[in-house]
Amino acid sequence: MTRCLDLESRLLHEIAQVKAIDVHSHVPAQEPFARSLRDLLGYHYYTELAHSAGTPKEVLAPDEPDEQAIPALLRGLEAAHSTVQYSWLVELSRELFGFSLPAGGLTAGNWRPLDEAVRKAAARPGRARELMELSRIKKVFLTNSFDEPLDGIDRQLFVPSLRADPLVFTLADVEAREALERASSICVRDGKSLRDALAAVLERFVRAGACSVAISLPPGFHAAALSDQELNSCLKGGRRTSARQAGALPGGVLLVLAGLCQDFGLPMQVMYGAIRNAYEHGVLQGRDLPQAGDTLSGLLPLFNGFPGLTFCLSVLSESQAQELTSYGWMLHNVVPSGHWWYANVPAYIERDLAARLQSVPATKLIGYYSDMYKLEFGLPKFGMYRRILARVLAEEFVEPGFGSEEDALAIARLLLRDNAARIFRLGD
Repeated sequence: MTRCLDLESRLLHEIAQVKAIDVHSHVPAQEPFARSLRDLLGYHYYTELAHSAGTPKEVLAPDEPDEQAIPALLRGLEAAHSTVQYSWLVELSRELFGFSLPAGGLTAGNWRPLDEAVRKAAARPGRARELMELSRIKKVFLTNSFDEPLDGIDRQLFVPSLRADPLVFTLADVEAREALERASSICVRDGKSLRDALAAVLERFVRAGACSVAISLPPGFHAAALSDQELNSCLKGGRRTSARQAGALPGGVLLVLAGLCQDFGLPMQVMYGAIRNAYEHGVLQGRDLPQAGDTLSGLLPLFNGFPGLTFCLSVLSESQAQELTSYGWMLHNVVPSGHWWYANVPAYIERDLAARLQSVPATKLIGYYSDMYKLEFGLPKFGMYRRILARVLAEEFVEPGFGSEEDALAIARLLLRDNAARIFRLGD
């Protein structure tokens, strides 16, 4: 046991030096770091946990004053000190702000010094770069709407990524169609003009340095192709689009978009399995749930139809995790990616990471991404993953004699940095 712990410690020391590439986040390029403690506690994990513990959602609303919302949040979080999410808060407070939480944790009576420390740190020039250096993160991918401005993004730190959900799921609505037309300067009335409009959007993103297209697909989604005639029929209706046509349109649009991604050489990051707005009483961003027992087979037309396109695939449930590992094993264009959302818990990460390492070529794995909304969370989230990675490599790879420490570190570099750099064609 001592020998394995020493091995794990040595591996972790080296793994901690690898500057990771974070391929999926929701960090806003113009406000990438926290300006106050509320910016940190407003992360949906904390509002969800506080609400789950009994805090009324009204007091957790974004427009509620800090003086009411922060104490209410912290009272709710008193029951959540065992959670990994709370451990992120403890770690970032200590490592980024020099603030060690008292024995009883952060409370309604002692939060102000940490708030002052966050505000003071936010005023320092170069804060975004400082946070990424402290977190040992080289690049952070953004999530950008198809019609948002892309100028002013610090390309040394951030990589734009097109979020395709509105394009795929809302084009039956005339307002969404008009937004696409404004963004592309192309009137969308049939399949050809749709392709031209989507191509114009992708061209703008590529010029801005985008390296991927990201989309979240619901359980049971089927990527069914539409003929040109069917696509034309779905698009020409405008406000008269029928319910049947509106239901068929997303699958058709997704396949058109995938074809363009293949042409442009843009990998697709697919997050699969979230039921949106499943819990109607939840807090903001806290209404979506996973669905166990679902299958990825509805995506096979996508994977089979575009063999030259790389799909970086993430899932939520245990059954999907095993299926994802098998897809990574068998399909050359499917890359198991990260540990998304409800699967982003150490017990699940360790299980899924071990299975992937034992089943999938190491060159086909993207180890982790943060899914964070502020840069401060990169340090504790990637720190959590690095510790698990060191433990799994020590116990499941080096100790059984499948490879050396040097081999293990080479795998760690692939998962944290090198695979992402190659797949998304990132330069220095």
